[in-house]
Amino acid sequence: MDGRRWWDVAFGAGCVIVGALVSVSAAGAPERVVGVWIVLAALCLVYYTAGRRTLERPQGGLWFAITLIALTAVGTAFSPNVLTLQCLVFPLLWVLTPKTRNAIVLNIASAATLAVGFIVGQGATPDAILQGLAIQSVSLVFALSLGLWITRIAELGDEKARLLVSLQTAQAESERASREAGAAAERERMARDIHDTIAQSLTSVVLLAQRARSEVGETVAGTPDASPLDGRPIAALDSIDLIESTARDALREARSLVATTAAMPAADTTLGDSLRRLGERFARETGVAVDIDAPSERFQRAPEVVLLRSAQEGLANIRKHAAADRVELALTVDDGWAELRISDDGVGIADPDGALLGTSPGAGFGLHGMHDRVTLLGGTVELRSAAGAGTTVRVRVPATIEASAATSSGSTDGVSAGGPATSSRTVEEGR
Repeated sequence: MDGRRWWDVAFGAGCVIVGALVSVSAAGAPERVVGVWIVLAALCLVYYTAGRRTLERPQGGLWFAITLIALTAVGTAFSPNVLTLQCLVFPLLWVLTPKTRNAIVLNIASAATLAVGFIVGQGATPDAILQGLAIQSVSLVFALSLGLWITRIAELGDEKARLLVSLQTAQAESERASREAGAAAERERMARDIHDTIAQSLTSVVLLAQRARSEVGETVAGTPDASPLDGRPIAALDSIDLIESTARDALREARSLVATTAAMPAADTTLGDSLRRLGERFARETGVAVDIDAPSERFQRAPEVVLLRSAQEGLANIRKHAAADRVELALTVDDGWAELRISDDGVGIADPDGALLGTSPGAGFGLHGMHDRVTLLGGTVELRSAAGAGTTVRVRVPATIEASAATSSGSTDGVSAGGPATSSRTVEEGR
């Protein structure tokens, strides 16, 4: 719309200027002045009534282009000053024809027609013919050069517009894919968290409940004079106490997941404390001796969560598959890296690499989830095992110590403490 208004102003102003120029230059030939003004009036009438509309739909502008060329040639026959309108005629021909080839043809036709009008107006003398051909040849070359240049600019603009649309479409697709990938990653993270926390805790609840039921059943099935001192009622009460403790842990972990808070049991609990508590509970639930060697310093949140989840997954796999008699949890920190080693003396794994990557037959979600979690943090997981030779899992993640906590040590059966920042313990339960 703005472009058409510009043409409205330019066309009217051009006709008025040409009419004034002819009126001054041909004052001695009033018939020529009148003829030019009639032609200019006809041009304005055609343009403002219908021609201007073709600027928005150039496919139907051929009739206007032909009329424009013809009237301008007639005006040129009255006065050569009308050729000044070529400044408007040639650009309008490019605007009225969407195809470059058609525009070139119309420009050639316009130059030839205007040359004829000029020659007729000058009396068809050799000088007039030569002058008319020279003027229109120069005008045609200039019109074609300028038109082709502007057309190329317009084509580049259209191409850039198409590329912009393509880019915007690609960006929209990328954003959609990113959102989907983010949602998938979040679902996978939640699945790992639930698997490593609530699922493991609830599994412990089931096993402890089964053990309590078995122990109470054995007590009831005993001799009528069975004494409470035989230990079974006390063992049953201990199992029930573990059930309550484990259920409370599961509830706390569920609330942490829902609130997307940190995975540590408490704000003032270090990773070493969490590992010791985890080992103690594992020993009470399974009767397997657990050696724990972990410093009491505090790390950044992310590596603490990853290492604790790795320890939970490692102990869960040992409970389910290893048939081990002894387990070792060792946490070390060296040169910006924290390493957690989980070892057992159980039956081992026939295909450790496949179990870690989730490709071996029967491989579960746990070890593969541990690998993904550690890799996301920039760490590594190493799984060494052989049939009948036990299993060792080494988890290394980048971590630096933020603050030192007080050393805590102690054990159920015995304790061997290391340096001031390290606590080692061996936890055993009667078998």
